[in-house]
Amino acid sequence: MIVSDASVLIALAKMQRLQLLQEVYRQVGIGPVVKAEVVDRGKAIAAPGVEQIEKALADGWIEVLRLSAKERQLKQRVLKTTRLDEGEGESLALAHSRKIMVIVDDREVRAVAAAMGLEFIGTAGVLLEAFLTRDLTLEELEEAVEDLSNVIWLSPTVVAEILRRAREARR
Repeated sequence: MIVSDASVLIALAKMQRLQLLQEVYRQVGIGPVVKAEVVDRGKAIAAPGVEQIEKALADGWIEVLRLSAKERQLKQRVLKTTRLDEGEGESLALAHSRKIMVIVDDREVRAVAAAMGLEFIGTAGVLLEAFLTRDLTLEELEEAVEDLSNVIWLSPTVVAEILRRAREARR
């Protein structure tokens, strides 16, 4: 299992590639705040891709995780000492207490994750993992990275590094 922040689900759903999370990680955990952000608010604004997230929840491969008292306390500590939003703090608290990787894209969230000793990956990294597990061809990876750069800002350095690693792995 892996924990996901809202931005990752939103980006992959907009790209019509949410299923890559299931193919690569099998199970994805999200907190109640992240569920509210992506599904409840997504439906309210008719966000593209929200139906994919609802289906994944119904199919059970995305699961809403209940926070324990300890996780709620950690989330509150994170929120009091950083500028992260509630969903980001929730995702980090879940990943930390359960000792599992978290998928986050925001630079500040990544910095906090690193400070907490968490293993993390971004959406572009998920696309690379999908290529390495043969869930995407090189051509599909190139297209997906281009699509992702139209949904979120991606550093040209990140794009180059993802494609370099993929080409090296193909050899």
